[in-house]
Amino acid sequence: MTEHSKKGDILEGTVVKIYPKYAILLFDNNETGLLHISELTNSYVRNFTSFVQAGNIYKVKVIDYDETKNFMRVSAKALSPEEKRESLKKEPIPLDKVSFEALEKKLPEWIKEEIEEDQK
Repeated sequence: MTEHSKKGDILEGTVVKIYPKYAILLFDNNETGLLHISELTNSYVRNFTSFVQAGNIYKVKVIDYDETKNFMRVSAKALSPEEKRESLKKEPIPLDKVSFEALEKKLPEWIKEEIEEDQK
């Protein structure tokens, strides 16, 4: 029998599905978790779906676990500064996996928003 994650565990998960206010993460042990917009950061996030992309990897803390559904609620902002600094994996990212495509797509939109904001 596989041991399940529990409240307080620190895990690293990959974003596999994105919704307007939350994302579903998949963890190495095949468990899934919900990362809500309010648990991403202490800062204001205007547009969750432009901030979080499929394939992003997040280090998170389990804040709730539903054993009947084998489903977790997770939080990135619940990590202490020490927990944030500690790396779960220290593997370099291969250069062929580095992509700025998401930034490249959003940059014109961000520039337009800033210009419009300045004109108000």
